[in-house]
Amino acid sequence: MSDFPLRRIYKFSDTYGQSTSPLQDDADARISTDFRSFPLYEQDRDFDIYGREKITAHILRLIMQLHAEIDSADYLSSSIKKEFRKTTTGIFINAAPRTGKQNGIPFYVATAKNIRIVTTDLSALASVKEKIESLAHLPNTKNNLYSPTEQFRSSYAAWLLRNDHGLSLDKDSLDAIPDYPEDQWELAYVDRFGNLVTFTKNPKKTWAELQNKARHGEKSVRIFIGETSKRVRLTSSLRDADPDELVIYPNEGNIEILRKWDPADESSEERLRESAYRRFHEPYIGGLIKIDEREK
Repeated sequence: MSDFPLRRIYKFSDTYGQSTSPLQDDADARISTDFRSFPLYEQDRDFDIYGREKITAHILRLIMQLHAEIDSADYLSSSIKKEFRKTTTGIFINAAPRTGKQNGIPFYVATAKNIRIVTTDLSALASVKEKIESLAHLPNTKNNLYSPTEQFRSSYAAWLLRNDHGLSLDKDSLDAIPDYPEDQWELAYVDRFGNLVTFTKNPKKTWAELQNKARHGEKSVRIFIGETSKRVRLTSSLRDADPDELVIYPNEGNIEILRKWDPADESSEERLRESAYRRFHEPYIGGLIKIDEREK
């Protein structure tokens, strides 16, 4: 648990009213730039996640990866890295399902080294459960933050990102965080260009299964994302792909699916219209991915 000052704040809520199109607001790109180019600058960003609540799991993994990356980055001086280690990143997630229960789901506070997370959605923590050090929640009543009848609790709850919030929290067992299914493969994120980032706990195993299933001549396999299936070619990088081809390859612990642009005669509108995201019919983020077992 970190007692260092809050330097970076990233807020994700389904109430902010901004664009929720993954082709308009790339949280991954913004946050990566914040860490890699401005590691000591104060940051305060908010993102609307209405309809794409599942991106928060990807963002949590990303921020944990970036903390480790900056801590050992060769291009940063030892003094910058030393100062970086004395800062805290706060992540606020408000994406609770609307329930008929009075006051709804409580806000949980989780810590992982220099990262502090306030969330209504414990499933967002599932894939990083082993890195969470503590978990507690703010009681919905008699909490000295908002009244039992307060309708806009989320506008107060980000106060809990502060280590000195001064409120009494009820401690929870880490067992309250659900386990991420070992064999689950899902769409985790869509970037600005319609490229698909997928996640599985064992990407090496999933990649081996894809290689085993691929047609030997074409080195391709048909996969489902949700209800839509497309053929994708296995490559080691986008450089190995032909223009207009859907490809899949491992990248930084994820498995990504992209369509290679034709640099000669494609407009920016055409690139988005023909992106992997659009070719898979704009799949739901969090949708399951499966190899089409009908093919021999």
